[in-house]
Amino acid sequence: MKSKIYTGFVEHTRHLPVYHHFRYPVYMYGIDIDELALLEKKLPLFGYNRLRPASINDADYLEKRPGCIKEKLLDLLPEADRAQVATVMLVTSARYFNYVFNPVCFYYCFDRRGEVARLVAEVSNTYGERHVYLPKPADPGTPGPGIRKYSADKAFHVSPFNNMAGRYDFFCTPPGQTMDVAIHLVREGEKIFEARLRTRGRELTRAAHLRALLRHPVMPHLTMPRIIFEAMRLYYRKHMPWHDKPAPSDPMTIRHKL
Repeated sequence: MKSKIYTGFVEHTRHLPVYHHFRYPVYMYGIDIDELALLEKKLPLFGYNRLRPASINDADYLEKRPGCIKEKLLDLLPEADRAQVATVMLVTSARYFNYVFNPVCFYYCFDRRGEVARLVAEVSNTYGERHVYLPKPADPGTPGPGIRKYSADKAFHVSPFNNMAGRYDFFCTPPGQTMDVAIHLVREGEKIFEARLRTRGRELTRAAHLRALLRHPVMPHLTMPRIIFEAMRLYYRKHMPWHDKPAPSDPMTIRHKL
């Protein structure tokens, strides 16, 4: 199987207008979405569209409508890109004891040669909204071996400590034995903020899955408390200005606040 479980760290660094940094351990799944039904059969603690300790549900991803993840993803891609996609690797946190919150998921779309044909980022905010970025390939400069760069204008409100101006630069390696993903928010030529995910992968076997669940029994439930804690540090201790959430206006904001 191609699917893996990744363990490592996520880091956030805010450079302007004040410096702020944190680093937390994390584990994530890199799932070949064509293997979801097989994974459910092979892993007793994993479910696909059913309640298990860890599960992937089609309804948790992309548009909230009937259809499997791959079908919904392909519907969002331009026709020229859609024709190239053979397999999709979804990098995500699973639903854990019926709870899930993914600040960002990545879809690595591979062509029949095994090359990355398209990167898709699905971003969620704490207001219950969701946006899909289809970043375009960009000149990577010299970020490191095997790293690809993609760029997209910011079009979705995530943090109340950033306004809507700027561009996201994505630097990523394809998911293999290791995975390294960095997102830079750039405004007027200055790097305002960066997030980085650095992980090491193992084949998603019964033993590896059980080991991850036992070592990190509550980690998926810590994402939201950590977001609130870091926001309080920024607002009360570092006096960062607060930006109210604007009404969604981009067509790729696929889930809106009710």
